[in-house]
Amino acid sequence: MQEPDPRQRTKLLKLGTRQCRFIVSEDLRSAVCCGAPTPEGSSWCDWHRRLVYVPAQPLRVRREALAS
Repeated sequence: MQEPDPRQRTKLLKLGTRQCRFIVSEDLRSAVCCGAPTPEGSSWCDWHRRLVYVPAQPLRVRREALAS
């Protein structure tokens, strides 16, 4: 999988549908997002989804973690 092309970057308020909303700028006041195409139903391109998505754990595993 290849990192998205920086030429696709777009200001947050100018993003269209199915453009990655992962903020790539340091200054959050003028947020610049990735802008790469996203799969249906996702706010992030495949590259950034790998960075932000954490699969849910079964409730039993979470309870065991809290108990220890």
